[in-house]
Amino acid sequence: MMTAFVNFFFQHLGEVISLILVLVILSGRREARANFSWLMVVVLFPFVGAVMYILLGNPRLKRMVEQKFKSYRSIDLKKYVKHDEEFDKSGLGALVENITGVSPHMCSNLKLIIGGGEKYSLLGEDISGAEKYVLMEYYVFRNDFAGKFFADMLIETAERGVKVFLLVDGFGSFLFTLSRTYRRLKKSKVNIAVFHPPLGFKTVSRMNFRNHRKIAVIDGRICYTGGMNIGSEYMGGLFGNRKWFDAHLSFEGDAVYPVEEVFAEDWLFATGENIEELIKSAQVERGGDTTLQVVPSGPHMPRPLIYSTLFSTLNRARKSVVIVTPYLVPDQPVIETLKNISRQGIDVTVILPGKNNQPLAAAAGRSYYEELIENGVKIYETKGIMLHAKIVVIDDYFVITGSANMDGRSFKINFELNIVAYSGAFAEDVGRLVKYYLCHSEEMDLKKIKARPFALRVFEGVCRTLGPVL
Repeated sequence: MMTAFVNFFFQHLGEVISLILVLVILSGRREARANFSWLMVVVLFPFVGAVMYILLGNPRLKRMVEQKFKSYRSIDLKKYVKHDEEFDKSGLGALVENITGVSPHMCSNLKLIIGGGEKYSLLGEDISGAEKYVLMEYYVFRNDFAGKFFADMLIETAERGVKVFLLVDGFGSFLFTLSRTYRRLKKSKVNIAVFHPPLGFKTVSRMNFRNHRKIAVIDGRICYTGGMNIGSEYMGGLFGNRKWFDAHLSFEGDAVYPVEEVFAEDWLFATGENIEELIKSAQVERGGDTTLQVVPSGPHMPRPLIYSTLFSTLNRARKSVVIVTPYLVPDQPVIETLKNISRQGIDVTVILPGKNNQPLAAAAGRSYYEELIENGVKIYETKGIMLHAKIVVIDDYFVITGSANMDGRSFKINFELNIVAYSGAFAEDVGRLVKYYLCHSEEMDLKKIKARPFALRVFEGVCRTLGPVL
């Protein structure tokens, strides 16, 4: 009898686990779509789904991250809060400040960088000229030509007495943390740390909360941030045949300091080391000629600031909206907002990659095409090119760019950093880049979208349903 019971128990263990997790999921207060996505995962894939939920979906993990962040006092660098007439003229500056609590700062030499080769050349030159410190934080740091190039440069820079700090994400840079290059950096004078190491006993359960930021700051003087990580693929066709479009930006002035503050808090979270005094030693009021707002977001914050910024500003559009994103997997309110403003006569354009490095996310995004196009939204896909830039332009003037994708993970799970720029000249530069992307894209046709095979539509629908867990 006992043997029969044991056999029955193990035969139906998957169903028992699924039932328990179904009750756990339904008892939570997650939004309905996310709950349904996790229900599908744990029911369709009992054992694998259970592991995924425990490691990635348990809401208690978010509270653990919040508690750890609260255990450290926040870094509070001196602020030089100012803005110019363009900030006031936009009509959106005060809105973003009220929604996020993020103050405006002045910057100078705001530059749009449109390729990995240009970014790496400029960043390498600034690192070579560093005098006090270098701060670098990347989601992906590859063990390839680009990664080894910067590793060698950071080691050399540290050898000449400059303080060098490198923070990489444990998930995005997992293979790099196993490499000889990483071990060389650990043995050198470079201060290197991993954000949520995936092999750490205490941190493996938090690997779903990824640090997706891309930050480099040299001597408190100049900052680089945007969509590009450290890897040879960001240099496009120089390595292999794969074409890759991306965007980044650099700037100087007082707006650099809020970015340093974000890095210092991430470093404190990952290592327990406070580098506030080092950063303060280089702080002077530098001013600038362009207003920026530095908007961070993360699971430790009480509100999703980047999502709030996007949602509120989209609803204030008067003439046009352009969205450039590698992944289109937002929540339904964002989709409804795009449809609604398009029906009001606002020109809404969305540009996505025709060849995507994340096929499941691409399929989920394509499931929205039909309803968006039917409501007047124009959708373009690049022709066989991976488009990784993250840009939103409203009324040909207001620009949001940074690390956040147009998906739920970036909005509510990852640690992200976006820049909001109030500059007609910068918006013109971005507009020229958008036109370049459009020249390498084709508009999606509603008839062709509707004529997709039934099996493909089902697959896209499943990916859409699983969107919150992708």
